[in-house]
Amino acid sequence: MRSMHSQGRWQEIRSHHDGTVAGLLGAMDAAGIARAVLCPVATKPTQVVKITDWAASVASHRIIPFASIHPAFAEPEREIERAVGLGLRGLKFHPQYMDCAVDDPRCLRIARAAARAGLPMAFHGGFHPAFDKHDEGSPRRLRRLHDSVPDLRIIACHMGGMEDWQGVIDHLAGSEVYLETSFATTSCPRDVMEKILARHDPRRILFGTDSPWTSAAEELAHFRRLPLSPEAFELALATNAARLLAI
Repeated sequence: MRSMHSQGRWQEIRSHHDGTVAGLLGAMDAAGIARAVLCPVATKPTQVVKITDWAASVASHRIIPFASIHPAFAEPEREIERAVGLGLRGLKFHPQYMDCAVDDPRCLRIARAAARAGLPMAFHGGFHPAFDKHDEGSPRRLRRLHDSVPDLRIIACHMGGMEDWQGVIDHLAGSEVYLETSFATTSCPRDVMEKILARHDPRRILFGTDSPWTSAAEELAHFRRLPLSPEAFELALATNAARLLAI
């Protein structure tokens, strides 16, 4: 596993609550957010089963947890079936923390199993401030994943390409990939964000906060300043996620 980059941008990001479910619920209450998707990350294969069990244990009307399958986990198909049986609604895959590109055969195996099981997968999109410009989750690779597993419902976090906005325009805008907004409302240049939104189906935009690494209330305020119609806001804030996750 590569070492994490410990300087610069990573040190500028601070936690806005204690990272617990209780802390998340408090942040949601403060922002007026009714429900949230919880996306744990398995950074090694020994964490996978524990995360599935924990995610199922914290599920509630307000908290919709995903499972997480590490690319080195021996039996992803069986664990995905178990996650479905426990009522979990999706999978989280973080290419940098898992040291595996999203178009790697190991990820494709998980993606195909998730598609067969009807589970969407959420991916960190673009670069990550804890790693020096590693492109495992680039928009280009996410598009390759989509083309390889077209039945998989992909949620590309950070509008699909943190710090690779041109890649989002070139490879994801206008596609069937869901684009989730966390961090992007403040880090993506306004004119670029408007170009992406103009090209992308509003039924495939999802509001997100990446709590605790951003303030949920501030993310919501920034999101509401985007040039979207009232109907598009409603889709992104509630309707799209409800349809995608069958909640």
